[in-house]
Amino acid sequence: MPKPEKRIAVEELREKFARSQAVVVVGFQGVPAAEMTMLRRAVRQRGAEIEVVKNTLARLAANEVGISGLAEFLRGPNLVIIGRDDPTVPFKIALEFIQKYPNFFQVRGGVFAGELVPPDQVKWYATMPSREELWARLAGAMTGPVRGLVFALSGIMRKLVVTLGEVQKTKEKRGEQ
Repeated sequence: MPKPEKRIAVEELREKFARSQAVVVVGFQGVPAAEMTMLRRAVRQRGAEIEVVKNTLARLAANEVGISGLAEFLRGPNLVIIGRDDPTVPFKIALEFIQKYPNFFQVRGGVFAGELVPPDQVKWYATMPSREELWARLAGAMTGPVRGLVFALSGIMRKLVVTLGEVQKTKEKRGEQ
């Protein structure tokens, strides 16, 4: 019979995995406490969670949610970065960890929208534009043609005004009104 603390830990992890759109497993070793505190703070500010996990409990939670392949990434001391809103954020954070502290961190793999991500593809997911960037690109793409139409119509109106002004000047010269 599992201990109640372990059941609670599995339940909490299961809920986090179920709510998340992306999870990245990062191996770590020898990280100074001050650095880890700073990293936790930075992760929270970006709308993600970071948690040191016991591999067995993480396997149980992942299997309960239906992420069966995550177990292959869970070996040695690990922490998981869980993305809540934007699924690219955990991958970007993991890549930043590795670039800033290559001796302390190693990406083991992850899950993006239910699909397993091997360690060699983490960088590709980290370079994907965020949801906000994609919305901005979409808005820009949609306003581009409208903006072009506005400029084209304003050019036609300008030409019409100039032409009418010239017609008026010509009539004034002839003495017509």
